[in-house]
Amino acid sequence: MDEGKETKGTRSKGDTEEERDRLGKLPENVLLHIMNFMETRHAVQTCVLSKRWNNLWKSLTTLTFHHFRRINVNKFVSRVLSDRDDSISLLNLCLSGLDQAESGHLIWATRYAASHNVQQLTIHLPYKFTNILNCFDPLTLSCPSLTSLELHKECCGPPLEIPKSLQLPALKSLLLEYVSFTATDNGCAEPFSTCHSLNTLVLCSLHIDAKVLFISNSNLSILNLKDLKILDTIQQKIVFSTPNLSSLTITNYLGFSHQPFSSTCNLSCLEEGTIHTTTYISYSVFIGWLQLFANVKILKLSYDTLRILKDLSNHATTRTQPPCFARLESLKVKIIPYLEMSDEEVNRAVEYFRTLLIRVAVINRWNLQQWCSRMGCFPACFGLSKKRMRPKRFYRL
Repeated sequence: MDEGKETKGTRSKGDTEEERDRLGKLPENVLLHIMNFMETRHAVQTCVLSKRWNNLWKSLTTLTFHHFRRINVNKFVSRVLSDRDDSISLLNLCLSGLDQAESGHLIWATRYAASHNVQQLTIHLPYKFTNILNCFDPLTLSCPSLTSLELHKECCGPPLEIPKSLQLPALKSLLLEYVSFTATDNGCAEPFSTCHSLNTLVLCSLHIDAKVLFISNSNLSILNLKDLKILDTIQQKIVFSTPNLSSLTITNYLGFSHQPFSSTCNLSCLEEGTIHTTTYISYSVFIGWLQLFANVKILKLSYDTLRILKDLSNHATTRTQPPCFARLESLKVKIIPYLEMSDEEVNRAVEYFRTLLIRVAVINRWNLQQWCSRMGCFPACFGLSKKRMRPKRFYRL
């Protein structure tokens, strides 16, 4: 009887150990695929599991570094890149939390990635990161394998200066936050025309110190502009030359984007447009914004934007009239739950679009928690559910 119990117990223990090692029995390519989703410091820690895991992390093609208070991120990045298998491409690299006092580590890391066929590069810089010679490493901004680039810098101190042109022939997606562009001798900047494969462009908190910023790219399909900053001493404008643009978003939460927009083409491919603004915009500037959306099919507005439209509808008819929006099929308005808007107010604003047939949906998708998060408040005391939502209201004029 005792022998039977011992055998049963031994088997149970063996079965448990075997179950624990099920992950280790997977093929290396499967393990590496899983480890590519892990933060790099966690992936490196697997080297203590067994001899098989000892050097497995050195074959990773995705490395993600974040700030961690117990380690020196700069030294850790250098050690990992030095010890990994140099014959394997580094396809994805994410750098965050680097020490601003040692910009050499950043330049070395990006050069390493560029020389190892990097495809996706994401960099987050702290606001005190100034020792970068005011210009990002030119090798990174001319990498032939790069398809996705994100440069984030905290919105304090001087912005990150970008060269006059980006020589990135394979780049498909570009996000730039808190950067400035170098103007040419004539005071204009045209940094995107050489990115012939660019499909998506997102510009956040962009500092414009040139007289004219040309967003020129015949392949560009998606453009998102958020809180652009301008110099008060220069009369500036942004000019689009994007004939194949299908989606355009203009977001202005901080009250900076008051410069005029214009386009060298009529944006006839525009399918979807979005305008979110929380500050009053002059009549002439806002008319210029609307001209960009003249051929849009689906237009999304924030509650404050619709209020501006309602106020502008009271202007004298002798002023410049808005476009006709002949292709407009749907207008969607997002409002905050506790802000009521009557049917009459909606109708008055919608009349501004001068379209014969339009479907309007007033959608209450922004709950108080989301609004407070945007405004920097803490909504927990209100106890509102994230799913609390008012039904859509449809209008057909």
